[in-house]
Amino acid sequence: MKYERELIVSSVVVVVGIILFFLYQETSSTINMIVRAAALFGYLFLFLGILSSEYRIQMKKVFDRPFLNTHHHLARAGVVLVLLHPLLVAYQSGLSAFLPVFYPVMDFLMLAGRPAFYIILVAVLAGVFRKRIPKKWRSIHALNYLGFVLVFFHAWLIGTDLRYALMQVIWLAMALIVLTVYIHKHIMPTPVRKKDAGRGQSKNA
Repeated sequence: MKYERELIVSSVVVVVGIILFFLYQETSSTINMIVRAAALFGYLFLFLGILSSEYRIQMKKVFDRPFLNTHHHLARAGVVLVLLHPLLVAYQSGLSAFLPVFYPVMDFLMLAGRPAFYIILVAVLAGVFRKRIPKKWRSIHALNYLGFVLVFFHAWLIGTDLRYALMQVIWLAMALIVLTVYIHKHIMPTPVRKKDAGRGQSKNA
């Protein structure tokens, strides 16, 4: 498992380095830099939080520590950054930054970060209060997927740093991975998932 741990950590470090590199390619005010950084790293940590949640058994084996610690650290970082981004935008341009726009469709997609703010907030609260809603919290928590997709479109269409081809490749790759994970974990029939899991255990044996 040491190899897998090093591979995961190295990959994250490389992506972080690439984000920082392009972040500093655009000279802007300090608050604009923070706004962009919050958006970019919020997307990354939300991505990592989703993966760690869906593959908790593998996470336990790879990182040799309680799963909830790893997942919660990633989730907290992602949520704080994703929520910080619109708060700073609202500070700059006013409270209209919190008002979703549903029509026309292109405007909705460009400003999809606005509804994503509320969707992710609801999903997070479901996780926080999971003991009070034990039967429903997982379904509500899964709204993180929808929030992630909305954030992707928002960034893809108007994100300053997604003008660069390499950033586009990374963002698209993360979106496709999340889509694949959702299909595998939430749409694919349970027997098929168990069969895939059994193959993985056989290889590790």
